[in-house]
Amino acid sequence: MKFVFALMLFLLPCLANAYWLEASGEVASLNIYASNNTILVNLKDVDGDDVDECANKTTFAVSKSLEPEARARMYAYLLAAKTAGARVTLAFNHEGGCEPWGSKSDVYRKIQRLR
Repeated sequence: MKFVFALMLFLLPCLANAYWLEASGEVASLNIYASNNTILVNLKDVDGDDVDECANKTTFAVSKSLEPEARARMYAYLLAAKTAGARVTLAFNHEGGCEPWGSKSDVYRKIQRLR
């Protein structure tokens, strides 16, 4: 039993290697889709780092899996930045964390944080 516990403690740091990437720029476009409650975001002249698992390399998504209040706050933040021409910084996972679209499971890079 002690061996299994020690093995788990040893392997845990090896599995926890996720981190966020960031992309900064002015908001070029916001597209809101009522059919799937997803908001798509493009930045002006900035694509951000690629995430291998995500098919789309230029667009970010405010996920439909967020609570409605959190999604509304992100939308308000992005809309205010677009209106003011202000820069925003989008944080997203460096691997995985892709937003599904239609029947495809890994399409857009999912926004984890805004600032």
